[in-house]
Amino acid sequence: MELNARLIAGLDRSRSAVIDGLRHPIDFHCLVYAFGASFRVVFIDAAPETRFKRKPRFATYDAFLAADLQPVEAYIDGLRPLAAAAISNQESLEGFYQRLDRWVAAYEKGERK
Repeated sequence: MELNARLIAGLDRSRSAVIDGLRHPIDFHCLVYAFGASFRVVFIDAAPETRFKRKPRFATYDAFLAADLQPVEAYIDGLRPLAAAAISNQESLEGFYQRLDRWVAAYEKGERK
């Protein structure tokens, strides 16, 4: 929770922000408390193989899978029901960005909650 408080304190509340890496419902609830109805989660869904290929932080796929099995990762799927939307990241990156951009534009126009 201390990390969440430091993150929130560093945000400019007069502007929109993207926060990557929510891992636990506590993260969600801290942000809802801080930002109220203006806070939204977009759950990005991608298979492990796709995530490994698109963000190659690990030397091997086995190292990636080992990190993916860490206890902190176990709560990510619990964020899906809390999300305003779920967007698949299984196809091309261009297609993914287009779907995400459409969602953000619709939200900014008040067409999505």
